[in-house]
Amino acid sequence: MSQQRPPGSVPNIWASAERPAFRKSFALELDDHLAILHASRQLLPTGLTVGAVGLVALFVSLFTNFDKLQAGDVVTFIVYEATTIGACTALTYLLLKPARQFLRSMYRRRLAKAGVIGKPVESTVDTNGISYTVLGQTVTCTWDSLYALEEDEGTFHFWMSKLASHPWPSRVFSSEEERQDFRDSVLKWSGRPFSAPVLARLGAAGRANLGTDGGRDKS
Repeated sequence: MSQQRPPGSVPNIWASAERPAFRKSFALELDDHLAILHASRQLLPTGLTVGAVGLVALFVSLFTNFDKLQAGDVVTFIVYEATTIGACTALTYLLLKPARQFLRSMYRRRLAKAGVIGKPVESTVDTNGISYTVLGQTVTCTWDSLYALEEDEGTFHFWMSKLASHPWPSRVFSSEEERQDFRDSVLKWSGRPFSAPVLARLGAAGRANLGTDGGRDKS
């Protein structure tokens, strides 16, 4: 009797001598797209955002209270500076969560309108390279045509150019053993390993500023 697979689970198909390929069915969600569009999946990182607002508050307060410093009222100047910076950074920290939720909803609507979120992807990695089908369109890339191979927090990125990546999210693998088998197979088939996430960590804006060969895997 064949074993029933739980509804919604990812098919677990491993490469073998009889079937020299990995095939997965999955859908790209918001965080998958954010990982490619931005240098971080976390929109508005806490330290960077609060620090930036604090720096802006410092310069604004210096400009608006410089007359007190010129008049020699140093104590009042310092109190105004500290109060302004403290109030702005505290307010920013309190508003981070709703601001992140707003940005995520904005991105989700934009991606849904473009029809690229939550759509089934049928993807195959084998001796010839990668191919995937989404919305009735199939894209095929041979190993020598790929711009780079990267791994970022368990997600494998097949870069077709410095801007476009076809990711295999970490969740499609059922175990670390399967993930390692995948790494070994790609190394055997392509002749190059997955490298550190250089392109993945740059974000779309950073990759757009790269030179012609910037970030290309030359191994």
